[in-house]
Amino acid sequence: MKRSKYMKITVAGVRKRLTTKINFLGRLFLPLLYVLYKVLFIFLFERSFAKGELSYLLKEDFTIWKHSMCSMIKEYWTKGRYGFSRRKVVFSFCNSHIKIIRKTDPCDKNKPIVILCVKNDIRRIQMLVDHYREMGIVKFAILDNESNDGTFEWMLDQPDIDLYRCSKQYETNVKEGWINRLISYYGADRWYILTDSDELLVYQGMENNQISNLTLHLDILGVKRVKALTLDTYGKSLFIKESVNLRSDYRWIDSDSYYEVFGNAGSHRIKRYIGGPRYRLMNSKITLDKHPLVYWEKGTISDYAHYQFPHRLINDAPCMLGILHYKFINTDKQEYMKRASKGSSFAGKGTYYRQYMSFFDNQKHQSFMYEGSVEFTSSEVLKRIPFIECNLPN
Repeated sequence: MKRSKYMKITVAGVRKRLTTKINFLGRLFLPLLYVLYKVLFIFLFERSFAKGELSYLLKEDFTIWKHSMCSMIKEYWTKGRYGFSRRKVVFSFCNSHIKIIRKTDPCDKNKPIVILCVKNDIRRIQMLVDHYREMGIVKFAILDNESNDGTFEWMLDQPDIDLYRCSKQYETNVKEGWINRLISYYGADRWYILTDSDELLVYQGMENNQISNLTLHLDILGVKRVKALTLDTYGKSLFIKESVNLRSDYRWIDSDSYYEVFGNAGSHRIKRYIGGPRYRLMNSKITLDKHPLVYWEKGTISDYAHYQFPHRLINDAPCMLGILHYKFINTDKQEYMKRASKGSSFAGKGTYYRQYMSFFDNQKHQSFMYEGSVEFTSSEVLKRIPFIECNLPN
């Protein structure tokens, strides 16, 4: 027994010393590696500008994008968190060979441009466009990633959609490069809504108050970013076999299953949220906070689907929005099986989708419903959701 205890202590001691050495070497190695990559990033920017990929940018704007992306990567890299994967944001921005199908002049700065990327999601993209039109949106900028289900053709027929196309393979960080490219076509010092095709932004009073009125008030108050809590929607049954109207069939959300946690964004400690049916039933701790409504100042970078750089501004953003998230509809299961596979290009390398598939395969529950489920009948329901502040900040 004594020998076993001695061996256990020795192994623990060796492990601790190795960890200390690795951390020390990391503090030396990562900044050096960043310097080498910074040289590569600058070369990529200059080459892309010279070859015409980024030549649409004014020289001043080109310099700002280049330096801001390098600053963003440096913050991740020197802290040893996600710098290597975030490099793809830069590569994608410079080398995606995005084809402009239709581009029109930007509208008034207080009328947000809706920015997103989509592939093969015809039902949800139609729902999304209808929703934002009702909100007063007059311009969408959408990148189509080689859809073949009619999504591209439908968008081509919509005059308020500026349309772009790219054939590169989707990856989470690659998509952020695309988002930045779309924004770079319209420029800084204006409002944007960053979304996915399965997300609908909602705010209290939206039925009688268009989005441009909200952004005008935020502008006066000096608010540059607004946080949202993602609200997964569901029907009374686990899956609806046939759904003519997604918004009416998937209109239930959790009211009280949300929790505050803390995480890291580069070198900053930030407040985050988990919860909803994915946490309640699947033990999925995927974070639900996002910053979809942003006044894009020069130097802002979309480096992650949930927030933007500079990260020091994240905790100052008021949480006064909801995102109705149509994550689990009847046509999704086949697609989620692909996303759960090894080598997945989605966030967490498919970990979250494997949790979802395990839940559906076990069939322990026939519905997402519980005693705290509420029907989203109007934006007044947001008053019942914790962490969402429905009133404008002072």
